[in-house]
Order: sequence, then structure tokens, then C-alpha cells
Amino acid sequence: MKKQKCITSPKKRKKDQDTTIDAVGDLITIVMICDTPGYRMKSYGPPSLIKIGDKRLIDHQIDAIGKRLTNFEIILCVGFDAERVGKHIRSHYPDVNVRIVENQVFNDSNTCEGMRLALNNTNNDKILVLDGNIMFSPDILSQIKVSQSCVLGEKEPSDNLEIGFNLNESEQIEHFAFGASQLWSEIFFLSNREAVETLRKIVSGAGYKTKFMFEALNDLIKTRHKMTMIANQHPIKKINNIKTYHKIRRQK
Repeated sequence: MKKQKCITSPKKRKKDQDTTIDAVGDLITIVMICDTPGYRMKSYGPPSLIKIGDKRLIDHQIDAIGKRLTNFEIILCVGFDAERVGKHIRSHYPDVNVRIVENQVFNDSNTCEGMRLALNNTNNDKILVLDGNIMFSPDILSQIKVSQSCVLGEKEPSDNLEIGFNLNESEQIEHFAFGASQLWSEIFFLSNREAVETLRKIVSGAGYKTKFMFEALNDLIKTRHKMTMIANQHPIKKINNIKTYHKIRRQK
């Protein structure tokens, strides 16, 4: 009796779960929402153009992104003094893929409206969203894993980061709220088409124009879309009031 040959199919290579967004060639969309001025900061102009050292905030942000990513687009949602921001981008970044979207009702809306406008201006399915008032280092981007939707959590207390989240037993995000156990950096990443389209549908719903981003993320989680927490290892500063602004400006 002849022995039958056993043919073993080669094992399929699993996608590297640790690959970060700065290590892949996929297009990464960066959404920054900065349509309202900081508290008592109208006289300083639009948030993106406040001066820190010898640069504007948006210059520091674009520089940080360019140091880590090679294939990216930036969608900047502006409102207050939008024309000045657009002029700065056009004159300083003609060769960088920065797109301006304007929230013309910024005085009567909140971050969900800015998110809706931004999502309607891209077809990409890998989207990093952050508050446009945040000063961050390039190393922030090296923590985001391309294979999973996630949020960055902060270890240290912050004077002007107020929203937090709770984790379930599987270490997945369970709920965003004021006073939650884990402080949120106001940075999150959507890793796939389903997550992007679901959030797009949520923020396009009636009544969402005046809601905040964390409220939309709570509804995204209710659809059973999983979001993991990544502990942020690098400092960020949210510049949304005069005290924080002058503190950071002195450090520069």
C-alpha cells in the first residue's frame, strides 16, 4: 500500500498587529478641528495662527506630521477668522496636502459639526482625529497602530483636558464622560471603512450639530465598534486659554 503524500499549505502571514501609522505606506488622513477661539483668546486670532516661538501653532503641527508621515492629507476645519488661516496655508504650504473646510456656523455648533464637514471631504478609511488646539510632538504618531481603532489616554492630570473614559474587562473603551477614570488626550484613530462610515452617519444625524465629539464616540461604541486605549508616552498641551498659551510661549 502506497503512502499518501501530505501536502501542507503554507500558513497565511498574519498582519503585523504592532505596525504603526508612520511605518506603512497607506494614506493617513489627519483631521484637526479648530473652528472656535480659545477662552478669552479672540484678540489673539484663530487658534491655528497663535504664535509659539518663531512659528504659528499650525506650523508646529504640520512640521510634526511631516517628520513621521510620508503619505498623508490634512483636513483643517476652521471657523473663526477662517480667511486668515486659508491665506497662511496657501502662502506657506503650496506643496503640502492641506485642505481647509469652513464651519460657517461655528458660533452655534460644536465639534460634531466640524467632524461631519471633515468626513465629507475625504474617502479615506484611516483617519487620525485630534483637537486642533493641541501642541504635539512627532513621537505621538509613532504610537498609533494601523490595525485597530484606538484613543490615546493620558497618564498625568491636565488643567485643560476634561473628558475621560472607562475601560471594560477586555481593556476596550466602554464610555466617555467628564470625570471618568482615564483621562483622554482628545486624539483618536479610526482604522477601517466601517468605523469611518458609521461615525459619518452618526455626526450627520439630526441634533448632532451642537454635540461634542465624545458624545458621537459613545454612540460609535454602542454599535459594537471596538476602540482600544493606548497610553500616551509623550507630552501634549492643549492651548485653549490664555494661561496655557502664555505658559507654553515662555517655554519656547
